[in-house]
Amino acid sequence: MNRFQQLLGILGLVLCPFLLWAAPVQHHTFKTSDGVRLHYLEAGTGPQTIVFIPGWLMPAAVFEQQLIGLSKQYRVLALDPRSQGLSELTKLSHAPTRRIKDMDEFIKFAKIKEYILAGWSLAVLESLDYVANYAPKDLRGLILIDNSVGEGRPPAGRKSNFQQTMNDPKKREQYMRTFSQDIYRQTPPPLIAQAVLDSALRAPANVAIQLLNQPYPREYWRETLEKQKIPVLFAVRPWLKEQADALERKRAPELITIAMFEQAGHALFVDEPETFNQAVLSFSKRAFAQPRNNP
Repeated sequence: MNRFQQLLGILGLVLCPFLLWAAPVQHHTFKTSDGVRLHYLEAGTGPQTIVFIPGWLMPAAVFEQQLIGLSKQYRVLALDPRSQGLSELTKLSHAPTRRIKDMDEFIKFAKIKEYILAGWSLAVLESLDYVANYAPKDLRGLILIDNSVGEGRPPAGRKSNFQQTMNDPKKREQYMRTFSQDIYRQTPPPLIAQAVLDSALRAPANVAIQLLNQPYPREYWRETLEKQKIPVLFAVRPWLKEQADALERKRAPELITIAMFEQAGHALFVDEPETFNQAVLSFSKRAFAQPRNNP
């Protein structure tokens, strides 16, 4: 047993109430090609899989209610990206090219076939980047959760003092605590709230900064999505209505589904899990019935 496995075991004992919400959810790890140990969660069985990737500094545990709620029909996986959740903190690269390589290695390691990829927030961009570079033949659909896809007007940028805040330990901690609360409109389940806060506070400043330094123009996301001939579920709040309308105009009706969450926060699948899960189940049934991706 290596040091990281020992640490994971200790964390499991210390955080047991926060990690073992239900017997069907299993914890796994694998090692990337550059030697980083990544953690992921799994529930359900079957040949059809839904893969969740969390957003900026967030843990796989944020998808607890999806792992449990969707696993009656599908195999459901949620990845902790490097330096997030219970995955290993590393000083190695967090560049987009490395992150999407991690995704590809994860999908191969977990023997995922015929799947839908669901990305939230930053992972919307990472999911599109992954599709653009790896053209996965077994991908049957995309679920893009509450982030821009390059349509319409660009969203507001970050405050100019973001990097300074991240590099000040006291300011960073307060920022992360506030951020971890502001992603909800409803009171979240305590186990999810704690896992989210722990993951946000755990991330080093340089990782937090690097993850938001995307090197691509916003047209990259729009053009990548336009090339995909697979169904897309765009699950968003009203701030992205303009982009949702644009997708509805551009894509064939069978290739676009809009799920608008009027009263939810950024973690809309936590605020309205039943509504979100039902949208995913309905979408997945149609997506898995469509022909394979053929960009």
